[in-house]
Amino acid sequence: MNPNPSDPRPRHRADQGFVLVAVLVALVVLTLLATAIATTSERALQEARENADAFEAEVAMTSTRDTLLFMFNTQRRTYGGLTIDKQVSWSAGEATASRSASDEDSGLPPMLPIGNEIRFDGTPYQGLNGVNFALRDDGGRFSPNWTFELYRPGFYTQLGVPAEQWPELEARRLDYQDPDSLFRLGGAEAEDYRRKGLPPPTNRPLATPLEVRRVMGWGKALEGLDDGQLVSRLTTARNVMVNVNTAPPDVLQALPGVDSDVAQRIVAMRQAMPFMLPWQFLDTFKLPLDELAPISMLATSSGTLQLWHNAGGPIRSVHWTLTPGNEGGRPWRLDYTLVLPRDPASDQTPARTIPSPLFANPGAVER
Repeated sequence: MNPNPSDPRPRHRADQGFVLVAVLVALVVLTLLATAIATTSERALQEARENADAFEAEVAMTSTRDTLLFMFNTQRRTYGGLTIDKQVSWSAGEATASRSASDEDSGLPPMLPIGNEIRFDGTPYQGLNGVNFALRDDGGRFSPNWTFELYRPGFYTQLGVPAEQWPELEARRLDYQDPDSLFRLGGAEAEDYRRKGLPPPTNRPLATPLEVRRVMGWGKALEGLDDGQLVSRLTTARNVMVNVNTAPPDVLQALPGVDSDVAQRIVAMRQAMPFMLPWQFLDTFKLPLDELAPISMLATSSGTLQLWHNAGGPIRSVHWTLTPGNEGGRPWRLDYTLVLPRDPASDQTPARTIPSPLFANPGAVER
């Protein structure tokens, strides 16, 4: 039997099917739109959390840095480093005792270690709110801006530079820094740099240790060192001495008569008690140096502060210089800041706590 062409039911069912498809399409679109909004919102929330964490880390780093700068100018430095208070705690098993008032000012500030010092030898410490830090004074590094003739052979030998290339590297370093355009034998001036497509010499002392890579020939010589290793060995401060209480093993090995084993012995011994007399240091390790050799025991008035956060991220290296004679200005100067790749060793070495209220955890509750 043929259906009645005038029957409206088939058309009604077709309309219902079309509406159903339209509703399903609309639901799919709404679902996709809701998913996109949720994803965008989650991404925005994640970015907001990351920005908040980055801001808190920045505040913690700045607070740690400024706390240490404050301590540099209010606490005395000894052979052991930067004291955190006036309490003597060096001798094991002895009760903590305050220094007597008569010892406060006796002409020169006392420099004997008391045991609670923050070391300037790169030892990691816990700062504020998840930030760790390490200090190293400029005395524990070589300065390419100033002569270090006694240690130059050991330094170049560590880099694997043949002895016949040393005079050329020295000539190019000096040509890079001096204000004239006169060539030294084996040196290089602006025209040589232009021919090789390199930035010309600045004709001034190096501003940061990393700038030494720009000196013609030095970039290749330093290929075996990453930026962190280079900063740990070189400084641009005016310094010709090597502080045996703060120098890393690589720097110590540049001293005549010091190999890897002797360098490790030096580091181990100064952890127990810092060196205070040059002749004792030289006699202990039988080094071929006299008492007038350019070695020191006290930290200089400048150095680097390395900061990194437990949550991750790179290391920030801030170079500081104390300026107590700057009347009307700050008693310190921040010379430059370098961002260095994270050293896995910095996470493996436990950071020491500092028993000072200045580094107390804000969330800690006294009992």
